Parts: sequence; structure tokens; C-alpha cells
Amino acid sequence: MIKNIFIIVCVAFAFTGCSSKPEVPAAENNSAPVKPGASIEAKQVAAQEETMYVAEIRFTKLSTLLTKVHKNQIQDALKEASLRGPVKNIRVLTWADAEYPSVHTKKLSEEDRDLVKKRNDAIKTYLNKSASGVDVELYSMAERPGLLKDIFKTTDSRLKKSLEIAGVPNTDTSVKTPSKASHSIVIVELK
Repeated sequence: MIKNIFIIVCVAFAFTGCSSKPEVPAAENNSAPVKPGASIEAKQVAAQEETMYVAEIRFTKLSTLLTKVHKNQIQDALKEASLRGPVKNIRVLTWADAEYPSVHTKKLSEEDRDLVKKRNDAIKTYLNKSASGVDVELYSMAERPGLLKDIFKTTDSRLKKSLEIAGVPNTDTSVKTPSKASHSIVIVELK
């Protein structure tokens, strides 16, 4: 009886040990490295703007520098969009190193608003060089839209409301996931 069990276990090990494939190094398996993608919230707001071409970049704290990785992410979205048709405009939504202000906070500190402006300017400067002739619209996620923007349902108000509905936290939210502090979302729209 013990001899039969021993034989069954040995046969099972022999078959399962042979069934695995040898690991192939990444350079040999022809697969590209996994690139960081846009979050579900970024994709959702892009879909509401009737496009699927979006990039999401993350700045280091207090930085306004666009890295090579950031530029590649933006270029990938632009390239993919331009394969489908001419680009009409690009919308850029940028956060400070803090979450979007709540209805009680209304806007972040002057330093945070200035940081967003500098980040937006860096992205716009890059886009003006790489996508010349395309309108670039900048939005600050360091302040809420005013009453008139809400009443007239401006693009600023609509985009920010879309992100709130998607679950982006604000300064009063106790759970800060999915955090967008230090992020920018770049949405590419076709004509």
C-alpha cells in the first residue's frame, strides 16, 4: 500500500515538474516593457469628452520639471490620436501637491495655485513645440470653479465635476485614494 502511494506521488511529481516552461528573458520574449497608463478616473473624464487619448503624469513633490518619461507618455497619446485623425485640442488638468479643494475650502494656498500654474506652463510649452497649431487649454485643480462657471456649465466646471463623480478625493475626503495630488491629466481630442 505504501509502495503504491509512493509510486503515485513520484509519477505526479514527474509530470508536474516537466510541465513548466523555462523562463525566457524579457529581451528574448519580444514583449515590450509595461508602461504606466492613465488611471480609470483619467480615462473616464476623457470618455466624457468623447475621446480615448489620454496621458497621466506624476510630478515629484514641488517639481515643475517634465521628465523624459512624462514627455514620452504625452507623445504616446498624441501619436495614437494623430493616427486616427487631426488633433483639435488638448486639455490639461493639473493638481498641486495636495488634493482638489472641497466645497468648504474652495481653493488651495497661493503657493499651491502657483505650483499648478508652473506645471501647466511647462506642459503647454512642451505641447506648443511638439503639437504646434493645436489649442492647449489649461485647468487648475487647485481651485474650484466659481458660481458663474457652475451656472453656465463651462468646460472647467464640467471637467472638475466629472472627476468628482469618478471618485477623485478632495481636501475633506478621509480616504485619499485614488490620490491625484502631484498629477496632470492630458486629454487629446480629435476634430
